[in-house]
Amino acid sequence: MIEKIRGTVTSASFLVLVLILLSAVIIYPIWTMLFLGAVFAYIVRPVALRINRRIPYLSVSIILAMMVVMMPLIGIIVFTVDSIINSAPALASLAGNIDVTGILSGVPREFQPSAGSTLGALKGFLTDILRGSVNYAVDIIQSLPMIALQLFIFFSSTFYFARDGERLTGYLRSVLPEKSRPFMKRMAAETERVLMSIFYGHFLTALLIGLMAAAGFYILGYPYAILLGIITGLFQLIPVIGPWAAYTPLAAYDIITGNILRAVLVLIFGFFLSTVDIYLRPKLSGKYADIHPMIFLVGFLGGPLVWGVAGFIVGPLVLGLAYAALEAYRTDSGKE
Repeated sequence: MIEKIRGTVTSASFLVLVLILLSAVIIYPIWTMLFLGAVFAYIVRPVALRINRRIPYLSVSIILAMMVVMMPLIGIIVFTVDSIINSAPALASLAGNIDVTGILSGVPREFQPSAGSTLGALKGFLTDILRGSVNYAVDIIQSLPMIALQLFIFFSSTFYFARDGERLTGYLRSVLPEKSRPFMKRMAAETERVLMSIFYGHFLTALLIGLMAAAGFYILGYPYAILLGIITGLFQLIPVIGPWAAYTPLAAYDIITGNILRAVLVLIFGFFLSTVDIYLRPKLSGKYADIHPMIFLVGFLGGPLVWGVAGFIVGPLVLGLAYAALEAYRTDSGKE
């Protein structure tokens, strides 16, 4: 018995298993950034290969491609934070200028709450939002060293995955058992289809809807039209919600302030955005894989609860990969 245990402990497979487990423990705190780096490398590499046709250095091409892909995202994040900070005083002033008495004048007296209590509740709600935003900003500032470390890991992993991704996949393919290679090949194909479906069917659709919304809100004369467009794009990412969650409050505000014409116009414009969403999302995602919206919704809402802000991307991708694995297994089982 002792000899058997000794033989097991000193075997190569046991040593490999222990080292893999120890490596998993080391990687666990940063695996989210590594995962995101691998996903972004999948987007960056084709761009880098095109640049590499003109610049003979692959590493330089990858760095340029990372800048091309990521700088717009960084710009959107910086602009959004700056717009929220600048618009906070205006929103507070706007809440204080709403004529609650005039709004309630058309409501029967027995159903009317006091104007003071209504205005107080509105100001309290806005104050809670602003206080929560400030506290969240303070928490971010306090965690800047950790954020810097995670960003370093993210950019580094994106670079190395984009440069050496083929070597890594080739190595993994070589260590797989012969009988498992067909399944893994099908899984890789399904994973690519799912990733393309998520990117084109959800993220690209949200980007296009956000751009159209920003242009429409600017034409209609709303302040902070670009910020409103970004918010519309974020709502667009959630299949059950969609862009109506952005334009409906604007229409309600216009009705409250007596701007009936703009309220009607923004509702018509919002209906146009919703129609574009209904047409565009299945048109783009259907080219690759028909993923049920519930999969994306659960990943989008559940991901942040587990992984924080990064979960908005990681959640849908993880569930999408699980869907790809099940599809590959179903296909593989059907052939046996």
